[in-house]
Amino acid sequence: MTSMEMKRGDLEPDLVITVEDASGVANLNQVTSWRVIGKQHGAVVVDGAPTSVTVDPGNESKATLARAWETGETADVGDMQIEVEAMWPGGRPQTFPASGYGVVRIRADLG
Repeated sequence: MTSMEMKRGDLEPDLVITVEDASGVANLNQVTSWRVIGKQHGAVVVDGAPTSVTVDPGNESKATLARAWETGETADVGDMQIEVEAMWPGGRPQTFPASGYGVVRIRADLG
């Protein structure tokens, strides 16, 4: 899962997340919607759809998602926990990673 560092207030680069079904049998092309969730200091600060999703053609149980940062999402210094929710047909959710979280470390800038 994701681990990246950036400076407070930066909106580049995009958040890029790789997810993979641990069992290796799920076809992520069948996911009906995706949601990226980020929590920092006890509050949800990122909650929205990715700007792109690419399922690996050689391994359909693996996908790369990208999401453009929005103003305010990187405003606070500290670690942000990241997870992705896939919604399967019939409204059945699956969260990636199954345990733990991705981390975006936001560091103080000099300005």
